[in-house]
Amino acid sequence: MDDSATLLKQEFYKLPEGWKWLKLGEVAKINKEQRNPALETPNEKFIYIDISGVENGTGRIREVKQILGKDAPSRARRVVHTNDVIMSTVRPYLKALALIPEEYDNQICSTGFAVLTCIDKIIIPKYLLYVLFSDIVIEQCNRMMAGAHYPALRESQIPQILIPLPPLEEQRRIVARIEELLSRVEEAKRLRKQAREETEKIMQAALHKVFSRAEEKGWEWVELKNVAKVVGGHTPKRSVRRYWNGNIPWLVPTELSSGTIEIVQTSKEKITQEGLKNSSTMLLPAGSVLYTSRATIGKVAIAGVPLTTNQGFTNFICTNRLYNWYLAYCLLWLTPQIQKEAGQTTFLEIRKSRLRKFKIPLPPLEEQKKIATYFTNIQETLKQLKKFQQETEKELEKLVPSILDKAFKGQL
Repeated sequence: MDDSATLLKQEFYKLPEGWKWLKLGEVAKINKEQRNPALETPNEKFIYIDISGVENGTGRIREVKQILGKDAPSRARRVVHTNDVIMSTVRPYLKALALIPEEYDNQICSTGFAVLTCIDKIIIPKYLLYVLFSDIVIEQCNRMMAGAHYPALRESQIPQILIPLPPLEEQRRIVARIEELLSRVEEAKRLRKQAREETEKIMQAALHKVFSRAEEKGWEWVELKNVAKVVGGHTPKRSVRRYWNGNIPWLVPTELSSGTIEIVQTSKEKITQEGLKNSSTMLLPAGSVLYTSRATIGKVAIAGVPLTTNQGFTNFICTNRLYNWYLAYCLLWLTPQIQKEAGQTTFLEIRKSRLRKFKIPLPPLEEQKKIATYFTNIQETLKQLKKFQQETEKELEKLVPSILDKAFKGQL
């Protein structure tokens, strides 16, 4: 890094008294110790830390591999020791960083990591780890990679990265404070995840509450084939260009969301009248109930316009005895049972012939509409709740960079 770049970083923000801007090369050594297990210990197992085994943005080593020396991949060469900090030089903005625990001492990591060994009495390992997560470091990494064909740092660039460095006692205080705050963020995330999981259960609980009373209310149980036309979907030949880029929506399962019923008005791809005519797919009338029955089983939607689907769907055209939104909620309720009965070859699938025979409780039509309205109101409430949860989770994600930003400006 040239003097002008150094000056720019020093002017990025003013450090508290007693702090310094120092290059990584002044506070840590790049450990270039290597070992080739394939040659040195071919019949012994070793622990291998790959980039994919480090959880981005957390500093945690999520998994390691135990490999026989002779099976070692070509990148399994870099030796690590307790309290080394490993930093992925490939796409460093993904923040694949970790502190080596004692249990992985003298083991091997990928040469895709730079291994940093702290210089004693200058910097403590956890401070180094956390400062490498900071925006000030990531900004420098991105600048160094600008114009590169491959998003990676050269090992020679790493010692040039500038970091804010306080005295050792202040480093220890900052680390303790960061860990205290991060533990609170993690607990908040855990509670948010738990709340999200509980939210997902609310609709199934409501469905069960209503449909479990079918016998008590004397509702008739009917097979789907007796109250709806059950049809599949198909894909026109991809090789025939004139079958595609028409004006007829052609839907695939990935375009639907799980756990909620939506009205489908369009699709990413469209077919032509000729494509429709020369395939087994069917133009479904608006109001048809769409159900994913292959691979991902259980997504439900209502056709808002005439459309077609691929073979990942089983679709229902209701008779005048069956209200389409009521059927949609019945299918949502039946999905756990349908999933249990699905067969598996290369993917899960419930056959159309089996779905035709599934039974649903059938109250009078007006009662069906009231029930559907009740579930739709619940669904809308849950949508608002999920939206709030997502916004809260985004705010939680912003907390960690904010904490680190304050920490390395001496404001924590």
